[in-house]
Amino acid sequence: MTAAEARRRGPSFRTWVSLITGLLVAVIIWQAWPSVVDAWHSLHQVDLVVFALLVPIQLASFAATGEVLFSFLRARGELRGMHPLSAMRMSLEFNFANHMLPSGGAAGIAYTSWKLTTLRVPASRATLGQFAKFAVTFVSFSIMLAASGTWLILSGEGRPSVLWAAAGIGVLAVGGTALGVWALRRRRMLHRLAGAAVRAARWALRVVRIRRDIDPVPLVRFVDGLHIEVRSVLASPRTLVVPFCWSFLVNALDASLFWIALAAFGVFPDPALVFVAYGVATVASMIIVTPNGVGAYEVVMVGIFVAGGLDPSITIAAIVLARAVLLLGTIVFGWGFYQHSVATAHAPRISTRARAHRQEPPR
Repeated sequence: MTAAEARRRGPSFRTWVSLITGLLVAVIIWQAWPSVVDAWHSLHQVDLVVFALLVPIQLASFAATGEVLFSFLRARGELRGMHPLSAMRMSLEFNFANHMLPSGGAAGIAYTSWKLTTLRVPASRATLGQFAKFAVTFVSFSIMLAASGTWLILSGEGRPSVLWAAAGIGVLAVGGTALGVWALRRRRMLHRLAGAAVRAARWALRVVRIRRDIDPVPLVRFVDGLHIEVRSVLASPRTLVVPFCWSFLVNALDASLFWIALAAFGVFPDPALVFVAYGVATVASMIIVTPNGVGAYEVVMVGIFVAGGLDPSITIAAIVLARAVLLLGTIVFGWGFYQHSVATAHAPRISTRARAHRQEPPR
């Protein structure tokens, strides 16, 4: 297509995606701006040396989160030969997509799957990799949550409201993981869901008066591939061992961000209470489909800390400041890589030897 033809056709799909993402980021900043202002006014109370630890810990969390996914895919024969810096770059943009795009994480999953297909990772395997990432993270999260609740009981610091919140979130995480595995093992159920999705899409096209049919075959092939991948992983669960170990580090790093924020204000809470507050707030932000859980996350976390006996004014200042800085870090570190990928469909570099190994036909 010539440049003149491209101009006549108007903005491309990638241009629209970039514009919509930019608008979403602007909306998020606008929603969070009162919190940013409050955070700025509270800076005089902060030990800036301690607070500055948020930046390296957040980057470490991004890298560890990426490794949960990448280590699973490597165990499945993908992404071998990827440079560590390329992996870090993908971790940053994946975290941006998962936290900044709305719809409760679904948009982030779709973006990540698309990105991995540029590395010739099958779409079904890329999607299952993300489901596996969530599953092992939820299981390790539940283990750490149970340990935190037990410690709070033994130490005598466990308030009933905090313990009940921890128990409810733990049951929800384990139950959701088990339900997801059960559903992915049912091929007929997956076919029915695919059929329902196609019918819904056709209805939506009729509503907006777009004369275009949707071929159900690619979607059926996708869910079949997903089902086959699940059976393969369950037959060889060792592929989940390394991701499972990484997921403990992810949960620990994410929760430690808020312990550091409170410590910067001179408050040193029990790490178990911090983990419970982090866990409840995280699950609440997943249910609320606003980008990055803006609003719900802060309210729920502050509520758990106050129920645990922390001073409300200091807790609000610390959490609001930490969330403002972490939001800024997510945008700064990830938006550029995300925009570049959308504009160019760029695939990270993989060594020539590893690429040749992947393209070698099976014997």
